Amino acid sequence: MDNSVSGPTGPRSRNGYYRQQVEVEAERQGLTPEEYGVYKGSTGSAIRPINSAGGLLFLAILISVFSAVVCGAAIILLTGEGVTNWVQFVVGCAIVIVLVPASWAYHFKERKAARLRKAAGKTLEPPTRRSSRPDW
Repeated sequence: MDNSVSGPTGPRSRNGYYRQQVEVEAERQGLTPEEYGVYKGSTGSAIRPINSAGGLLFLAILISVFSAVVCGAAIILLTGEGVTNWVQFVVGCAIVIVLVPASWAYHFKERKAARLRKAAGKTLEPPTRRSSRPDW
């Protein structure tokens, strides 16, 4: 009796997981991955995700505002006197550098997908399953 699971297993099996889910869901609904946009499922989420173009715009603006506050605090820390906790400073700057462009990239990707779907007259249904692999 062969109990092996087809495909990669272990930590490497999650590499490209969400990209694979987008491709599977897009194909199931007759869309291209570009028309499907960002991942619409809730696998790995504790709360229901906000992944519409409007929701992602709201999150991108919110993240940008909080990042501006972090940058303002960083400027105050650099120009003020006293001891600066450099670890917190570098971590805060790294988060801002990564999070702001990523949030806007997701918004623009979903906005483009929504426009493509509207132009083609296609609709989008949310995913109905957790995964394309039966062992997850």
